[in-house]
Amino acid sequence: MKPLEPNEDKQWEDLVRRLGGTPEQAHAQPVQEPPTSHQEESPEDSPAGPRDYQVADEIVEDFQPPEPQPIASRSPRAVLSWFGVIGALAVWILAAVLRWPLPWWLATVTLVGLLGGAVSLFFLLPKSWAHRDPFDDENYGGGAKL
Repeated sequence: MKPLEPNEDKQWEDLVRRLGGTPEQAHAQPVQEPPTSHQEESPEDSPAGPRDYQVADEIVEDFQPPEPQPIASRSPRAVLSWFGVIGALAVWILAAVLRWPLPWWLATVTLVGLLGGAVSLFFLLPKSWAHRDPFDDENYGGGAKL
């Protein structure tokens, strides 16, 4: 333990005095407390902490992720809406990057496609929890699944 500087020494004495100690206690060495019964336990008897946890070696071989639905099986309205939104944004970004001047009719068509697709997608959103299967115990309230 390094000795305190004169200024730090005065601050320490003032702190000890304000906390109800004496100047002798401020200059005394720290008291070593005897180990408690918790520290005397053997590592086998003590409960494992979060750093001592080891993941069990489980190999799940029967898990098969569900097949994604093909895009063609979606409703034509949803596909057309996504095409309007993404297509319009792609045309505008491409025109900006390549510095193409868009003719008025193309700008109008892409703007209508973007707004129409966005409004259509908004109205395609589910309006309640009624689209969920009430007997599906693994739905977790529509939250994330691992």
